[in-house]
Amino acid sequence: MTETNPFGEFRSQCEQVLRSAFHAFQQAVSEKLPEIDIASTIENPPNPGLGQLASSISFELSRVRRVKPIIIAKEIAGHIKTHANSLIESVETAEPGYINFRARHSSLSQLTITAALDGSESYGLIKSREPGRIIVEHTSANPAHPIHIGTAKNAIFGDTLVRLLSAQGHEVQARFYIDDAGLQSATLAYGYKLLNQPVPKEKPDNFTGRIYSITSTLVEIAEAKKRLALVKSTKAPDLDIVAATKLLDDWIGVASELQSKFQDEFNTLADLIGRDPDPGASVRELVRAYEKGEPDARKLGRKVCQLVLTGFEETLSRASIFFHEWDWESDILWSGRVRELLDRLKDTGFAINKAGSWQLDVERAVETYDLRKKLGVSTNFEIPPLTLTRSDGTTLYTTRDIAYSLFKFEKADRVITVIGVEQSIAQLQLRVALWLLGHKREAQNYHHYKYGLVELEGVRMSGRRGRYVTFDQVLDEARSRARAEVDRRSGELLEDQKGTVAERISVSAVRFTMLSVEAAKSTNFVWNRALNFEANSAPFINYAYTRALGILKKIGRFQASENYELLNEPAEKELVLSLSKFPDVFTESVNQLDPTAMCLYANELAQRFHEFYEKSDISHLADLNLKMQRAALVMAVKNVLRNIASLLGLQFAERM
Repeated sequence: MTETNPFGEFRSQCEQVLRSAFHAFQQAVSEKLPEIDIASTIENPPNPGLGQLASSISFELSRVRRVKPIIIAKEIAGHIKTHANSLIESVETAEPGYINFRARHSSLSQLTITAALDGSESYGLIKSREPGRIIVEHTSANPAHPIHIGTAKNAIFGDTLVRLLSAQGHEVQARFYIDDAGLQSATLAYGYKLLNQPVPKEKPDNFTGRIYSITSTLVEIAEAKKRLALVKSTKAPDLDIVAATKLLDDWIGVASELQSKFQDEFNTLADLIGRDPDPGASVRELVRAYEKGEPDARKLGRKVCQLVLTGFEETLSRASIFFHEWDWESDILWSGRVRELLDRLKDTGFAINKAGSWQLDVERAVETYDLRKKLGVSTNFEIPPLTLTRSDGTTLYTTRDIAYSLFKFEKADRVITVIGVEQSIAQLQLRVALWLLGHKREAQNYHHYKYGLVELEGVRMSGRRGRYVTFDQVLDEARSRARAEVDRRSGELLEDQKGTVAERISVSAVRFTMLSVEAAKSTNFVWNRALNFEANSAPFINYAYTRALGILKKIGRFQASENYELLNEPAEKELVLSLSKFPDVFTESVNQLDPTAMCLYANELAQRFHEFYEKSDISHLADLNLKMQRAALVMAVKNVLRNIASLLGLQFAERM
């Protein structure tokens, strides 16, 4: 079936008649007028009563002709001609100079509902004219502790981008980058080794999370004691001694908190780490040995990371998040790619050796190659140097990430990396490095998809300090709250049905709550909003879907109409108009990488349907034609809501 975009077709017809009218107007006034992008002048009017689209073309022309916009608007409107089969019902002018277009409702209804019924699962999913190979790398949580609510936002947005881009016809891969060569993984491996590498008797990432937090804290205390002893021995200023003392006290406070929660593991690790004369050095040695690929370190590191990843997969699958590939950072290291990359960066002339540590002068590179405009960097923004290696020769995360980015571009034309907004500088440094290495296309096709922090009703989190709310805990709490709501609203359901409904509602509620706030903004996760059955939530949208199913079940079989000219009630017109805009919303949401726009649309469509439900009878109608036309409208809504659910990863319950 040919892709249908009802409201897009209406807009296209408005552009065509306006363009013809503009040329006729230009001939009539016999003046040379500026070139105008007609499409850019067409917008949604502030008041639906003024029409469905409006053009501001007269305002641009009034500045040239020095005539009031309303006069020009009337002259141009006088040249507009439509035909009986047009989606344009009428053209009007309004102060102070707009040209307003009204859609022919009967034609728009027929085009929209027919497309939504015939297309079913494909309606609205307009394919890209230039489909490409795209990698979306997301989640990529450090394999040291469970995925917490902050990283869950990364996973949910990343997964939704994969869904949207795939629906547009791109060849998309979701990839998880396993940061197993960093300090966190080495710290976990150190503690795990001291415990004699036990087999967890619980969800493995919960177990490793405790080991990591305790080990990290005890190592930090040892380092803080060394630092305090050093500043005292060198007779440093009092301020330095006070700062070192405060740091030690802070970590001792964290240790006390961890000991109270995990007494057995804490006491065991405290005893074992206490026997190590320099725990920090032991961890750093593990980093070095693992990066070099030494057999014992390699075996230990992979074993403990795999434990964590098993837990990750279990958690993410609950939220319908899956990956095509899991890429190990260590594989990039051991392949020699990072060493080769370092040699190439040193040859650029922008790498500087400072006391054995290599740094990349990113600022000078940007100025030398005039990259600010090319890479979208503010003229006043100073870019710090990128540290490529430590003085001991080990590499840092961003250095390895540059090599990984080149690896991704071997398999894709475009790379989207979902990572926190706080990584903006590192991501910019990465793009500059790609440019310096001669990969200009890759630098411009690399997209840092920023996401902001998550606050869970005032809870402050820190993985190193063992203070976090896991994604599992959030999903469990959501399910518990959803179950209570299902018990209250649908007590007649069987127990297993209630459990299934609660699980679906809870997953959808968490996903929708995250997606309903723009990714780059901070998210304040509030339970009462997430599980609000009355407005702007997954349950509210699910309820519209459930109501639609209920209506269709009561009606039984129905036959689609040849036209939908009886759908003339205001609520019906608004509902048709919302449905007609779905293809446009989808295209804009994908092109702008903006799942939030899809959430806003889903809520609006649900709101329109609930209003229609309250005002329009269907099952008791004597007029069979009207009954079938309204039933078709309900079916169209059901189909679009189902398509939205698939795009956003929502799991709709058929009964609530």
